[in-house]
Amino acid sequence: MNCISLKNRSISILTTCLVVTLFSRVPIAAQTYNYVFDLDIYAVQLRSASSLPLVDLRASGGALLLEFDHLGDDMRDYGYSLVHCNSDWEPSELDNNEYIDGFTEDRITDITNSFNTLMPYTHYKLGLPNRNMRWLVSGNYVLRVFDKDDDDKLVITRRFMVVERQWGITADFVPTTKVEKRNGWHEIDFSVIPKNMRISNPQNDVNVFVLQNGRWDNAIGPLKPVFTRGESLSFDFQDVVTFPAGKEYRYFDMRTFDYRGEGIKIITEKPTYYEVTLGTDESRADKTYTYLADLDGGFFIGNQNYNQTMLQCDYASVLFSLKQNLPLEDADVYVFGELTDWQLKPEFLMKYSHEASMYYCEAFLKQGYYNYAYVMYDHQTSQLDPEGFEGNWYETGNNYTILTYFRPFGARYDRLMGGLTLNSSRN
Repeated sequence: MNCISLKNRSISILTTCLVVTLFSRVPIAAQTYNYVFDLDIYAVQLRSASSLPLVDLRASGGALLLEFDHLGDDMRDYGYSLVHCNSDWEPSELDNNEYIDGFTEDRITDITNSFNTLMPYTHYKLGLPNRNMRWLVSGNYVLRVFDKDDDDKLVITRRFMVVERQWGITADFVPTTKVEKRNGWHEIDFSVIPKNMRISNPQNDVNVFVLQNGRWDNAIGPLKPVFTRGESLSFDFQDVVTFPAGKEYRYFDMRTFDYRGEGIKIITEKPTYYEVTLGTDESRADKTYTYLADLDGGFFIGNQNYNQTMLQCDYASVLFSLKQNLPLEDADVYVFGELTDWQLKPEFLMKYSHEASMYYCEAFLKQGYYNYAYVMYDHQTSQLDPEGFEGNWYETGNNYTILTYFRPFGARYDRLMGGLTLNSSRN
């Protein structure tokens, strides 16, 4: 790694992010939902008890938790609101008072400052539902966070789903019908059971989406039932609900800066942040499957230092590197995972060093345990390459979530009637 010029280390991380933001390939829809618009906001997470932001209609207070940091010493006044959406994430026809009980806008009041960190920050926390705001109906929602100190400028959006769990779902992993996909793809057949409910026109009234590891960027849907058998709606397709399996995610453990955790090569302390250099990675596309217990592409914030709290988690400029003899033609390479919001973010776009024969990029991350992968964006197809630097292996464990929406004739919004998550490694 010494042969890579690290002069960009001396450039402000925030300034670098400002420059690269000017040429983003991220689709407009992705910027609308699940996006961070303020370059001073980091470590955004919206989770429920199951990690996926999927909560019950009658969930208790705080079942959904939003957390994020604003870097620096300034304490901001953030407000928030909810937007109800249909299954395609377009805003529904409902008025605010039809899907919200309480205030339609409120302020985030759980605010704390970091303690004994090189990089000062303010930590914000919001639990939903709460005594000032709770949802009344099921379906898709977008949580909007805006800056009251800056003319209500939108700073964060996050998707989540509220489910009624009235319908049953049964699902199985089956061999794909295409021979060339047998060893590297997952296919799911499933049935939906609308308990105690008559569906007069399932082809029009029912929509189903299937997610891999909670991702909406490669979700499959809307799906319509193939046929009806008694009270069961069958979704027994051939080569439709199929996903590239990938491999178990790469990882690094940055829960302490006192010693090198797994995947870390060098730790250097700077005046206002740490520098962390990860070990140089290699392509796994042509390598056989190796089991690793992973987070299915996720991450969590944590601190392993003795007698330190979460407010003492610090920040680091993390250097990723990937060995590659020659740069790719007509393709970009990105670091990818939940740490990038499952998006092709400009700060995770990798540059190529001819001197070192490798791709590299730097990203500003909070202490924690991270999963990640390397993906190739093909300029000719405008798609992510399903093989890339990771390859696909059927034994890989991924979480798949099936979401069933119902909208009968005359209704004004899509109800989320059921949700099921299953793991391919437990099949």
